[in-house]
Amino acid sequence: MSGNFSDEGGHPWLTPADLTGYSEKYIVRGRRNITDQGLATSAARYMPTGTVLFSSRAPIGYVVIAANPVTTNQGFRSFVPSERIDSEFLYYALKRAVPEAEHLASGTTFAELSGTKAKTLTIPLPPLAIQRQVVDLLDAAEESASSAGVHLDTAGRLIERLRRTFLTAACAGRLTEDWRKAHPDAQSVEEALGEVVGKKRRSKAVAAPLDLPLPELPDSYLIATVGQAATILEYGTSKKCGCDAKGVPVLRMGNITNDGLLKVDDLKYAPKDAELKRLMLEDGDLLFNRTNSAEKVGKTAVFHEAQEMSFASYLIRVRLAPDVADPDFVNLWLNSAWGRLWARHVKTDGVSQSNINGTKLGNMPLPLPPIAEQREIVARASALLKIADELSERTDRATAALERSAQAVLAKAFRGELSPAIDPS
Repeated sequence: MSGNFSDEGGHPWLTPADLTGYSEKYIVRGRRNITDQGLATSAARYMPTGTVLFSSRAPIGYVVIAANPVTTNQGFRSFVPSERIDSEFLYYALKRAVPEAEHLASGTTFAELSGTKAKTLTIPLPPLAIQRQVVDLLDAAEESASSAGVHLDTAGRLIERLRRTFLTAACAGRLTEDWRKAHPDAQSVEEALGEVVGKKRRSKAVAAPLDLPLPELPDSYLIATVGQAATILEYGTSKKCGCDAKGVPVLRMGNITNDGLLKVDDLKYAPKDAELKRLMLEDGDLLFNRTNSAEKVGKTAVFHEAQEMSFASYLIRVRLAPDVADPDFVNLWLNSAWGRLWARHVKTDGVSQSNINGTKLGNMPLPLPPIAEQREIVARASALLKIADELSERTDRATAALERSAQAVLAKAFRGELSPAIDPS
């Protein structure tokens, strides 16, 4: 053990970051301990068991009780209860006081609640017996809310699994088995693909070996690449964009959702010039996010907006030959479990971001059913994914309602509207 911090040994040490995602009422230690040297050379000091820790910046309002003596960084206002107030009652009282604390906070770089302002937070102080009864009521309410939250989290994971199942079934041809039986003479895209490939100059790019077997596909599916099916595959503009809506909207990586959709509620703009005129999007253009975090690189969406827009350099525009590949079908494939696995396999990781360049995207294997079947797959998959989206929206609304309910219960408890009533005096 050397330096100011260690993973083992030393003294329990907490920062607000240790409370991100932390849902327990009590805490023993954070991710790291502070060493004897760190304790001796810093302003940190021990706070006793039962101290209620309230994060005062980044963010304001995490609340937890020390299960044993702990030290903290300067991101907390520490409340040591007197004999007149129960630690758990103070814990709930401070949770209720978060909006007030946020209002009192100030700062230029980030908002912070000062020690002086923290002392002005309004805390009711009924007799200890009443405090314990209020704690019991709020514990019961929080347990119910926690149980409901667990069920909602489980529902969210099941809905996401359902989405992946729909995508897998769509891309592997399982959604259209009956369609293929009813259309045995559906025309293959082989001839149209040959014409597209024949019109291109031979590419010098060579596909790297890809140790990633494709899913089992119907015999009628042709295996090509994204590059072979595309008539255009290019990067967007590097122009600096701003908020002046007089320019042309330029779509960025944040405009592509993790579910393969395009959202246009947060736009940046650039002056329209010769480059942007060339890079104007057309209906059906596929946008591929080539640079992002390791988890999000490779997101895709299809442009179907009526408003004229362009796209930024972190995106790749793929325009597909219309009689070879339906862009919405290719979008399903890229967002499928296999497509996400391919992205993880081919990405290049940098210091803070990952990248998949245009050559790798062009070399991505692409199964191509007859174009009529591609459109049928899109129609059926879209209907199923709409069901998943509606279920997801319901769970989101329920989660938001649960959070509002928890705040309402806290407010009612401290207004004396729950039994037992609190006398504010």
